[in-house]
Amino acid sequence: MKILQLVLALPFLLALGVAGHALLSRAVKAVLWSWSPLATGEHQTATYERRVYHSADPQMLQVIGVAAAGGLLGWLGLAIESALVGVAGALVVFGAVGFDVLRWERVAVSATNLWFQRGYGGKVHQLALENIRDLTVQEAEVRGFTLRHGTHNRSARLQVRLNDKRVIALPKTDAHTGLDAVESVANHLRMRLDLMRERDTARSPAKVAPPPLPETLAAQDDELRRALRRLRQGAATAGAGQRAKPGA
Repeated sequence: MKILQLVLALPFLLALGVAGHALLSRAVKAVLWSWSPLATGEHQTATYERRVYHSADPQMLQVIGVAAAGGLLGWLGLAIESALVGVAGALVVFGAVGFDVLRWERVAVSATNLWFQRGYGGKVHQLALENIRDLTVQEAEVRGFTLRHGTHNRSARLQVRLNDKRVIALPKTDAHTGLDAVESVANHLRMRLDLMRERDTARSPAKVAPPPLPETLAAQDDELRRALRRLRQGAATAGAGQRAKPGA
């Protein structure tokens, strides 16, 4: 009877270890977003992040493996009736949460900057929007396995090109559940870039009109027109007198 209970308990405890990691990880990341946002001194308008159970990357599968190992240790503690081994399994699940956070990738955009980070505790990269030339949202098929989509996985990421022609590929996420968040960041970036370009256009100097002619040049033009008019009148009078002589 005990063997049957252990056989039934094994998949349950494996799932419990994975589910425990998923819930704890989500809670920890929510706290970190609030306590340690990417944007410094600015409000984060839009964000997206890479999620473990939506990604087929080998690094994310390793995190799931550690969480499952915690559940396996819990089962082993149950099998040998050792509370110490069960506690070790719980600690491994907490370790999976820390492992997940260390490999966490996230992106945020504010009013004047684009921010991204690869791994919590790693360097936070800051890109001024004025240095961004254009951007694209990339989608691609991904080889691998996930608990949500099996082998049918797609990734989405934001790619920006700077004014110096450098191309930066930002962290990627699952396209099935994260594409809307990536598009939200992209749309905010496009809106901010359009506003900045309109502002720069409005600030650029208008075309300078040609300066008006000086008063002396204008007076000379008037004098030339009057002289030309007198010459025409004199020529017309002389021509009329020559036509009148033969008739007399």
